[in-house]
Amino acid sequence: MKRIIVPMVVLAAVGLLLTSCMSTAQIMALGGPSDYAKSPVFDSKQVWRTVVIPPSASSIYASPFTTGLYDYAGMVLLRTGRFTLVNRSIVDQLLTEQEFSYSGVVDQTTAVQLGKLLGSEAVMTINIGQITHDSFWDDEPAQRDASLHVTIISVETSEVLYTSMGMGSDFEGAEGALRMALEVALLGITQ
Repeated sequence: MKRIIVPMVVLAAVGLLLTSCMSTAQIMALGGPSDYAKSPVFDSKQVWRTVVIPPSASSIYASPFTTGLYDYAGMVLLRTGRFTLVNRSIVDQLLTEQEFSYSGVVDQTTAVQLGKLLGSEAVMTINIGQITHDSFWDDEPAQRDASLHVTIISVETSEVLYTSMGMGSDFEGAEGALRMALEVALLGITQ
C-alpha cells in the first residue's frame, strides 16, 4: 500500500507545483477547471458597460489585497473586448456619497442599485473566500492558496449573466494566488 501512496503524493505535489507556475491558458489546455455558468443573455450583447464592485472578503486576511484585485479584475474584463468599465474613482465616490459599505455592496440587490446609479448595464462582484497556506509547503513560507466567487449581474433585469468559482496558488504570496483565482474564475468569458 505504501508503494502506491508515496508515488501518488509525489505526483500530486508535482502537479500542484506545475499548476501554480502555469498560465491559465496552459491550465485550460490540460483540462483545468472550468467551474462556471453563463446565461444565454450574456451573448446577446456584444459589449457590456460594467461596474466592478470592490471585492468583499469573508476572510480577515484578504482585506489588504482587495484593492489590487479590484484593479486587476477591471483589466482582465477589458482584455476580453466584451466589456467597457465605469471609472473606478466614480465608483469609489458614489460608494462614499451613498454610504454603501464595501461589505454590503455584494448583496445582489444593492449591487444592481449601484449599477443603475452609475448608468451601467452590468455589475461584477467578487467575493474572496479563503486565503490559506498549505502546510505541505512549509519550506515555502510565502506560498498561498486562494479561492473566490465572481458574479456578473444584468442591471436591467437583475439576472445573473455569469457566475464562477476560481482557485489559485502562488509561491510569492496571496496577491498572486488571488489573481490566478480570478483568472481561473473568468476563463468562461476570456477564452
